[in-house]
Amino acid sequence: MPVVSKAGTGKLLDWTAEREITADLELIGELRRARQEFQQELCAASESRDEEVLELLRSDAMYEFSEFFYLLKARKIETSDDIRNLAEAHNAYLTELTRDDSKMRRIGLKRDRLLLAIFTSDTLPRLIQNWKDQAGAIDQSNLGRLLVTIMSVETTRKLVVGAAKAGFLHREKTPYGTFIVRSNGKMEDVYGRVVRDLRINLVRLKHP
Repeated sequence: MPVVSKAGTGKLLDWTAEREITADLELIGELRRARQEFQQELCAASESRDEEVLELLRSDAMYEFSEFFYLLKARKIETSDDIRNLAEAHNAYLTELTRDDSKMRRIGLKRDRLLLAIFTSDTLPRLIQNWKDQAGAIDQSNLGRLLVTIMSVETTRKLVVGAAKAGFLHREKTPYGTFIVRSNGKMEDVYGRVVRDLRINLVRLKHP
């Protein structure tokens, strides 16, 4: 599920197209409403009332974090073969990205950071074995690798800790000092419902 960025068209916006501007404003309103609805529903579902945890749940990074787990479920990443295929696609995308200096600059990523996020002969077997032992289980460091194009490793760590406190993730320390992370499905369910409502509302805007 690599995140692929697309360059803009370079065309200037026609500010005299009032009908188009009105439609754009309606879209902005729906997108903003969806974000707010996501934040409110996620905070309402949280088992923690700690303000620091709730602030984290309201962050843009949490929206993207939840989207990742939603995509795992929606795209039916269920077996160890599925997670292997995802990791291989991830590696291929990052390898391609490291060869494109201008693209790395545009999205604000450094080559060293991307290279560290590529699964190797040491890290890939652990990713697969954890998933094989328990479907959905990911080593926290490997989760950071999968999310490298949208957030830092430290942001991933903070979100994992916060989501665990909120009751959305199981986070267990292994005898080796690493942490295994597994979603219980709550946050991706909230994300999915919000996206579904957004899609329905956008259709209504197009066909009132």
